[in-house]
Amino acid sequence: MKKVLIIFMALATFAVNAQNKNSERKENRKEMKANLTPEQRADLKMKEMTLALDLNASQQQKVKQLILKSENNKPERPENRKEMTDAQKYEAKSAMLDRRISMKKELKEILTEEQMTKWELKQTQRHDKRKAKGKSERKGQH
Repeated sequence: MKKVLIIFMALATFAVNAQNKNSERKENRKEMKANLTPEQRADLKMKEMTLALDLNASQQQKVKQLILKSENNKPERPENRKEMTDAQKYEAKSAMLDRRISMKKELKEILTEEQMTKWELKQTQRHDKRKAKGKSERKGQH
């Protein structure tokens, strides 16, 4: 019985430790993103797109300018979304979707059809991953 109790305590300690490290990583990522300038964020996003879509030099510059414009026009996130009224939530969501539509139209002018298809596929996968992650986090809260 003693051995089982010791093993259980060791496993519980390991599980708690692993969860703490995961939350620390999330905080570090958020802090790093917060400390970057819009130019730095645009540069990093452009490089990620270059790797994923094999952009040429001209496309890289155009995409970087587009992302930089997007970063500079992005509104500040509200501190507590739960305190927003339904009308404010609707306006924020509508504005965000308008920005995405505009970005997609401008990207279509820059990218080839093949690159655009890859980009849309990547966006869909990203959306699905976030949705699945949100569902798993909500299950853990109940």
